[in-house]
Amino acid sequence: MLDIQKLIGTPRIIVSEEGKVTKFELNYLPRWFGHTLWNALRRIILSYNVWWAITWLKIKWVPHEYSVIDWVKEDVISMMLNFKKLKFKFDSSVESIQWIPQRFKWVWQYTSDALKLPSGVELLNKDVYLFEITDPSLEINMDVRVEKWYKYYSVEYLRNRDAEEENSDVNTLVIDNEFKLVDYIKYDVDEVIDDFTWWTKDSLKIEVWSLYDWVSAKEMVMFAGEVLASYAKLFIFDDVYIDRSVLLEYDDLNFEKDKLPEETNIKTMPIDALPLSERTRNALIKNNILYVEDLEKKKKGELLLMKWVWRKAIDEINQSLWNIWKALIG
Repeated sequence: MLDIQKLIGTPRIIVSEEGKVTKFELNYLPRWFGHTLWNALRRIILSYNVWWAITWLKIKWVPHEYSVIDWVKEDVISMMLNFKKLKFKFDSSVESIQWIPQRFKWVWQYTSDALKLPSGVELLNKDVYLFEITDPSLEINMDVRVEKWYKYYSVEYLRNRDAEEENSDVNTLVIDNEFKLVDYIKYDVDEVIDDFTWWTKDSLKIEVWSLYDWVSAKEMVMFAGEVLASYAKLFIFDDVYIDRSVLLEYDDLNFEKDKLPEETNIKTMPIDALPLSERTRNALIKNNILYVEDLEKKKKGELLLMKWVWRKAIDEINQSLWNIWKALIG
């Protein structure tokens, strides 16, 4: 982290859940860090969810996806599209590819709840309609292949990849699928302090809509953070010297923050204590700006609209605050 965190505060994350929406609020970050972090996290979350989905079906006596099964209300393509919606969660001990046999008999409208799953496999989206059998003499036997991955698999890719497998045959129905559980992500970055001073800090707010109640958004965000951190470490070279005088660890930041006395908190400093010209100081006081924290709440455009405040006064304020921060850093 940058040494500036000692001035703008220790970064803290607040997590709250409201139904399927999980909100993450991260305060405080140096200016622009909210956008920098979020753009990277968002791409990872949307593109690299690691979950389980169906990629193959084998239905007995069904040679291809354009077939029609007698006494089944849906055609085979419709059945495939329904199975494509299913997402699963496996225990860590389960292999990444599983063939799961299924048997359906009796007249019924079958949903995903009817699937018989082995130990360690959990269905995430229940009550998904699959197909309907209309004749009691009909029995459907099929094998469902569920596998784990993190991106989109096209039909062409699956066929080429599995062409050499023993269980690959002409009766296999290949299903292109996307391994994602996040439906929508929204974020906002608020500049907590006005945008004309160099110590402006960001407040990053993230909202993650999960497709399924059984999946933790914290788990997906944490995975994205792990991926981002692991790739960033590639740019740390042992044979290169860098000046680390402006860097500090999170634990050191907490320690340094505890040591800072209350009188050094510039936010509570009255305007009278700032090294400003009499004209600028009086202009701020007449506009009811009595403390530095009142000044921080105003953006540059708002200050310019105030009576008796000119652009030269803003430059003077910037320089004055910069000198104070520089003295505090030492």
